[in-house]
Amino acid sequence: MPEEKKGLSWFRLILLQVIIGCVLIGICSYTFRIPMDKVRTASPQQDQSERFVGIPMRIDLTYPGLGKVILDDPKELLNLKSSFSSLLTTGKEEQITKEPRLLLTGSITYLDQEDVPFQVQTNAFQFGQVSVNSLNVSANIRKLQSTLIDKVFTASTIGMAVQKPENEVYSLQQGVITALSQTDRKALTVQILTAARVIDFSHFEDLAGQPDRHFVISLTASEEGKKHWLHIDRFNSAYMVVYDLLDETNQRAYFKLNVAS
Repeated sequence: MPEEKKGLSWFRLILLQVIIGCVLIGICSYTFRIPMDKVRTASPQQDQSERFVGIPMRIDLTYPGLGKVILDDPKELLNLKSSFSSLLTTGKEEQITKEPRLLLTGSITYLDQEDVPFQVQTNAFQFGQVSVNSLNVSANIRKLQSTLIDKVFTASTIGMAVQKPENEVYSLQQGVITALSQTDRKALTVQILTAARVIDFSHFEDLAGQPDRHFVISLTASEEGKKHWLHIDRFNSAYMVVYDLLDETNQRAYFKLNVAS
């Protein structure tokens, strides 16, 4: 009988097929591999800046002696978000030698990440743990501060400041300052709360003259022990000018008084 041909055993044949299959799979996996994102380490300042990719829901602001104001207008939030991001990107931290006169504190709340606290001083801005106060962004910090101070100029906020028992309200006439009586204080509160803010005041001729009455509101001291004031000028033409001396900016806002009040 012819001698039987010897070949690979079934076990060796299966093992060979497995090895060849693994090699082919490896070659195909390497050739058609899916690209992966590279892992990178961001600096703390860059990480803080990248927090602004989130969606801001609101900003809580605390003003010394006046309390808290909530900003939740989407367009306004996007503008402030852009201002914050620009300051962190272009500014840097330098040694501060002057104590700030005004310190605004707040926090920004996001839809998809944790809240971040921030501070706005006269010439410095701090977001989270990152602080910038370099000369190249000082003008932008002042602009941001001015924008945020303007948000507190509402009839409700100013009226509550006059009404708050802890605040002292005075009348200044011919250089003599006297404490306002409770009756006059209540009347002034009603006039302010029912007033409407006026943006275009260029055609109000009476504002160029002397006010009929001048009021000074001494606000309660802030946590830093600083004292701030509000100055209110009232005119016969039923328009009110409010000077805010929270800072040396002496910002102002104009309110039209309700004649019925």
